[in-house]
Formats: sequence, C-alpha cells, structure tokens
Amino acid sequence: MTAKQIIDLAKSQIGVHESPPNSNNVVYNTWYYGHPVSGSEYPWCAVFISWLFRGDQSLCPRTASCVNMLAWFEQKRQIVKKPQAGDIVFFKYSTNSRRTNHVGLVVSVSDDGRTINTIEGNTSVTNQDNGGKVMQRNRYNHIVAYARPRYEGTHTTNRKSNEEIAKEVIAGKWGSGNDRRQRLSNAGYDYKEIQKIVNDMLRR
Repeated sequence: MTAKQIIDLAKSQIGVHESPPNSNNVVYNTWYYGHPVSGSEYPWCAVFISWLFRGDQSLCPRTASCVNMLAWFEQKRQIVKKPQAGDIVFFKYSTNSRRTNHVGLVVSVSDDGRTINTIEGNTSVTNQDNGGKVMQRNRYNHIVAYARPRYEGTHTTNRKSNEEIAKEVIAGKWGSGNDRRQRLSNAGYDYKEIQKIVNDMLRR
C-alpha cells in the first residue's frame, strides 16, 4: 500500500459519523469488535486509523488504543521529527496521565512546516478528541509525535542516503514539480531536505 492509497481511502470516509450522537456506534467499531457497540468505553479515533490500514496491518497495528499504537511505532523506530503526507500524528488534548489520547492521518503539510492538514476519526470542531465524526482538520498544536508507516517502496534493507537521492533528482530520475514531491514523499523521503541538498549541490 502507498501513502496516496491510504489518504484517498481516508478522504472517502469524510462525513461518516456515529449514530446516535455520543454513542460511539460507528462502522469502524463494528469492524474492530466484530459486532455493533455503544458506550463511552468505545472511543474510535485509533480504530479508524487501524481500519484504514486493514489491508496491510504490517504498516500499522490493529488497536483501539492511541498509546499502544504510538508504542508500536516507537518499538519499530518509525518516529520522525518532520511530518509528511501519509504520516500518523498523535495528539494530547486531555489532562489525564496517558501520553496521547487522539490520533489522525497527515494529508499535507504547509510550506512553512507549521501546520498540518489531517483526516481524523471521532472529532468535531467542538470536541477535538471525541466528537463523533470523520473530519478534515488543520492542526498546529497539541502534537505529541509523528510516525511513518513503511509504505510500499520504503521498507528496503538498502535504503539510499539523502545525498544519493539528491544526485538521482539532479539526474532526472524523480521527475519534477509536484510529481517529484509526491514520489519522494511516498518513498519515505523528506522532500524539503532532499531539495535543500539538491540546491547545495547545484551551487558547487
């Protein structure tokens, strides 16, 4: 699976909501638990992310817990500092002792890197982490961590260095413009970092 496939699937779910309101009765919970559920003990933001990856759960674990999902990525050393499209983002909104209590999928990142556009399950404009809907949101704070699934084409044992990729970019192997940005992102590389190295190489 590629980052684009996951993002497109997430976009197709925008507007899905639990019914009745405040019940947590939603299709993703039915998939996860194997039957309809209802009640405050069934929050579903992590279940929604798990559902997106149900076609290949080597990329993301099947879990209803944001904490467990984050720990899974940490164990596999897949936490990254700079977000890109397809990353999983963890938030902390409540004052409880849990490290994270909400999770979403990064759709895009602003040019200055300060704001991310996400798709999240169980959110709303009035209740960020338990709002009952699948929505597209803009986020810039309350972020705990970013995790990067090893999408198709990114989990090779001989991953090339940024410098090697920059040389390939100069040679025209990664296309140009938005096509280059998308191809590099899908392959797990930081487009802005690669482009900076390319610019430095061309100045020499």
